[in-house]
Amino acid sequence: MDTIWQETMNRLQKKMSGPSFETWIKGLTLQSFDEANNRMIIGAENEFTRQWIETRMKDLLEDTLFEVAGERYVLAFTVTVKDYLRYSMEQLPPKVDMREENDRASRELMEQVLAEMQSLNQRLDRVETQLLDIKNDIKKIASPTKIPRPVK
Repeated sequence: MDTIWQETMNRLQKKMSGPSFETWIKGLTLQSFDEANNRMIIGAENEFTRQWIETRMKDLLEDTLFEVAGERYVLAFTVTVKDYLRYSMEQLPPKVDMREENDRASRELMEQVLAEMQSLNQRLDRVETQLLDIKNDIKKIASPTKIPRPVK
C-alpha cells in the first residue's frame, strides 16, 4: 500500500501546479489502510488542510488512486499529530488541581481587597480629620464675640 501511495503522490505532483501540490498535497500521509473495506485514512497536517482536501480535492485523490491501483478506495481524512508536537505535549506539566488553583486565586484576590480597604480606611481617617478642622473653623465664625452696644 505504501508503494501505491507513493506513486499516487508522484502522479499528483505531475498533475498539479507546484505551489498547489506543496500547499495541499505534499504534507499528506497514509495513516492506515483497511483492506477488507478498501478504506484509507489520510493524515493532514492541520484541520484547515484536512477540510480543504476533503471538500475540494477528494475526487482528484480518489481518481488518481484508481489510476495507480486499478481499484476504488474510500478515503477518510484526519489530522496527524507531528512528532515534535507529541513530544512537547508529553512534556506538559502535570494536571493542575483546580481546587488548589481557585484557592490560590481567591487568596490573591482577598489580599488585594484587604490592601485596598486599608488604603481607603487611611484616606477616610484623613478626611475625618479635615472635616473636624472645618467644623471647628465654622464654630469660631458662627459664634461671634460680643461687641458692646453704644449707650445713649
